[in-house]
Amino acid sequence: MLKNSKLVTLSASDFIHSRLITFMGFVLSVVVVIAVWYTTDRFYYKRAQNLFENYVNDSLDITDAQIHKYENALRSGVGFMQGSDYVSRNEWHQFVETLDIQKYYFGMQGIGYSIMLAPDQVASTEKRMRDEGYPSFVLKPSGMRDIYSSILYLEPMDKRNQAAIGYDMYSEPVRREAMQRAIDTGSVSISGKVKLVQEIDQAVQAGYLMYLPFYKTGEAIDTLTKRRHALIGFVYSPFRMNDLMNTVKDHQESIRIEIYDGPQRTNENLLYREASIGYRSVHTSHRTIDIGGRTWYLYYYSTEKFDRSTNTFVPLLIAMIGLGLYFILFYIILELLRSRRMLQQKSVELESRRSWFQGMLESSVDGIHILDLDGKLIECSPSFLQMLGYDKHDVPELSVYDWDAKSSYEEMQFRLHNVSTIPITFETLFRHRNGIVFDVEITVCRIELDGLRYVYASARVIVERKIIERVLRDSEEFYRTMFTSINEAVCILSDDIIIDCNDQAAVLFETSKEYLVGKNIFNIATNIECRENSFAFYLDEAYLRNSANMECSITLTSESNEVKIVEIILSGFGHDDRNKLVMLAKDITERIEKDKLFKMQTRQAQMGEMISMIAHQWRQPLAIINAMTAQMRLRGLMNGDEGSPEQENLQKIEQQCIHLSQTITDYRDFFRPDKPNEMFSLSTLIKHALDLIDHTLKNQGIETEVISLREQRLVSYRNEVLQVLIALLKNSIDAFEENGITHGKITVTIDQEENYSTVAIRDNAGGIIPEAIKKIFVPYFTTKNKEYGTGLGLYMSKVIIEEHCKGLLQVMSKGMETTFSIKLPNSSYLNEDVKNV
Repeated sequence: MLKNSKLVTLSASDFIHSRLITFMGFVLSVVVVIAVWYTTDRFYYKRAQNLFENYVNDSLDITDAQIHKYENALRSGVGFMQGSDYVSRNEWHQFVETLDIQKYYFGMQGIGYSIMLAPDQVASTEKRMRDEGYPSFVLKPSGMRDIYSSILYLEPMDKRNQAAIGYDMYSEPVRREAMQRAIDTGSVSISGKVKLVQEIDQAVQAGYLMYLPFYKTGEAIDTLTKRRHALIGFVYSPFRMNDLMNTVKDHQESIRIEIYDGPQRTNENLLYREASIGYRSVHTSHRTIDIGGRTWYLYYYSTEKFDRSTNTFVPLLIAMIGLGLYFILFYIILELLRSRRMLQQKSVELESRRSWFQGMLESSVDGIHILDLDGKLIECSPSFLQMLGYDKHDVPELSVYDWDAKSSYEEMQFRLHNVSTIPITFETLFRHRNGIVFDVEITVCRIELDGLRYVYASARVIVERKIIERVLRDSEEFYRTMFTSINEAVCILSDDIIIDCNDQAAVLFETSKEYLVGKNIFNIATNIECRENSFAFYLDEAYLRNSANMECSITLTSESNEVKIVEIILSGFGHDDRNKLVMLAKDITERIEKDKLFKMQTRQAQMGEMISMIAHQWRQPLAIINAMTAQMRLRGLMNGDEGSPEQENLQKIEQQCIHLSQTITDYRDFFRPDKPNEMFSLSTLIKHALDLIDHTLKNQGIETEVISLREQRLVSYRNEVLQVLIALLKNSIDAFEENGITHGKITVTIDQEENYSTVAIRDNAGGIIPEAIKKIFVPYFTTKNKEYGTGLGLYMSKVIIEEHCKGLLQVMSKGMETTFSIKLPNSSYLNEDVKNV
């Protein structure tokens, strides 16, 4: 840098001082390396611990969710028992088989039903169970007690569960405590650790039982006394802990689990422990879970595989790299000390050159300044500081980014490093200290001093010249910019009269510029309809300098009578005349049609997927309801109740289940994306459309009649035609509601012409006035409230029938009746590619 400096020699004391600093730096660096190693090591340990805790939380959540799932199974069993006065062994078997616990409630040993008995009820219960297919049924253990319980049913009836039939669980203290807690609370209760009576072989596992009390139907159970009086028995499930945990384990390669029934970690309380080979885990965690009135204590340990995967040598590697970097820096410091004396000598030579250069700067009129390649200001003339509003005390802090108002940081860096030794002149913008930006002309080139490169620049203020150029350029290029650079229709309006336009405007309105200029904007089209307000409203807003942006449909006055959807922007301009504005218009007809069709098809696909999922979830409970209803009907028929009100109600339930299943199928098929073309009959399609809106028709008391005179099967876009039929029927329904028609009727007539099949939809909803029927298919025109109608429904229906299906959509209204007619080409009238679909 070109700064004042003094020649300084490196003395012996300076050298010793630098060596002391070097030694202290070495000691400090070693301490820093050790600290970095320790910090990094703790970071990786905490990260592994967090990962281990995530695995623990996942396992705990899965265990908790699975146990709550078992509670739901018991509640379904209680609900099944309450739905009948008496449940036989076979019915209980069918119920548990329907639940399919081996698939959906894996981990359960079974689902059983246990009844509470007084001493005088034991003998009759034993006899009844022997009569039902348990010839060896006996209450066990034997002996006299104040109250008994007996397991009557336990499914699935495998070898283990057979051993439990007839067992009095209330006779065993641990089970009795859980059963009594379930009675008193009226909710699910689990027992402490027990040995199940199902343990009939050598592989004995710890177990527990889950109980849910079953009370007499209709009796109050809001108090403890009432619950004890209303108790009948329990729906319960036994669990073998090893079998249960094999179904709920997650991240089993990373964690081991121990589960205790209580805070004491003793063998008496141990419910489950994964096998361990004496490995000492690096990571541990402790959790508790409250289920059914008891608290389980879960202890988690990391596995050897998990600890190996999270062990890392990164902390030691980082420490070694840090130590290596230090030795490199130490070498660099020594080289810098060696170079220091050479730099001090160079400063003397630079000082001698500075004197003559400073004189040149003081006498310059232009803003001369010198920059280094980073943009830092090195030297400048007083005229340059005056130009920017700074003084000489600000020079050490200034850089080119403080005054350059045009170039980005990246652009300036590129320019500084690539400036040539040949001077170049260009225009740019400077920023004054007070924030004002002004134009300058600047000449720059590269210079070298003692092997170092700098940028020399000379700046001149050209504000007045730029103002004059800008005024001339704005006035000369206004119309050229407006009419050549915009790829949209542009019209200049004055009091609604077109005073100028570009070629794109002539293309949009399908006429010539000569015809448009001088015409009133309302006379270039037979009709202009906007989405929300009238076109005249937007014009008035634009004249008031409120810019307007809207979508409109324009019916051209040309021979084609074409309808276009355009996006229009209106903006006022000028200062003297308030009645001038610019109108920009862009044809978006194709985009609107594609967007509308795409949204419709996307919505159909999404609705189809959603209804398919609903159908999947719906049909399973419907099937269960239907099966239970059929079972109840069969039981009633066997008891001679045929023709009773209960039998009729059960039959109605079956019919409603079938109706619900068919309804969801109909809606799923309606929203299913179809192939491009499909063969169908109009009568079937109309019946489908009426079925889909049947509920609405019945609610409003609208009568429908379908008359089929002649018809043949068609090949076309089935779902798009169905969409149009529903849209037309919905329009009729809306008309009945808007006009207050109470005895509405819709008549659908199917007929056939030479090359077309026709559908006529006629309603008596009040008719359509002649002014509206002329614009019925114009986009954004609607007779409904703007909040309820977009004005695109009938327009898109016409696009679908006439452009997609190559047919014809027409409307006719006379008196109170309106008829929409659809003509679709017959299959014989289509080309061979369509016929072969």
